[in-house]
Amino acid sequence: MKKITLLAFILGLSFACQNNAPADENTESSSISESESLKKEVMDIHDEVMPQMTPMGKLQAQLQEASIGSEDSLTYMTAAQDLKFAKQAMMEWMRNFSSTFNDNMSEEEKIEFLSAEKNKMQRIDSLTKVALDRGQEIFTAIPVAQDSL
Repeated sequence: MKKITLLAFILGLSFACQNNAPADENTESSSISESESLKKEVMDIHDEVMPQMTPMGKLQAQLQEASIGSEDSLTYMTAAQDLKFAKQAMMEWMRNFSSTFNDNMSEEEKIEFLSAEKNKMQRIDSLTKVALDRGQEIFTAIPVAQDSL
């Protein structure tokens, strides 16, 4: 009985040691996965915001046109400028990201860089949503000219 207990103990210890080795490998691979996961998060936000660029441009043009000769021209132009600013922020982010991100960065550098870029994209996403919502709200409130009825 003692031999079986000793054998079970040794086998258990052996399996425990084998399970620790992959845990160390998993720690290393999860470090790599962390930067890949972070990059995916950044790109997911980018992919959510990017399709809004065309509608933002159209709305910006509509607001600028509506401002001509309007008593509310300042309101319309301010909303148009907010849309323009949000679009410019996105375009600038894309230029900077593609010219700065480098697969040769160390894992720590990637994580630091991508964390900062995620914060930037979250701000751009928020800026875009606010500008679009405000612009659409203002545009739909523009009175229709009587002669166009």
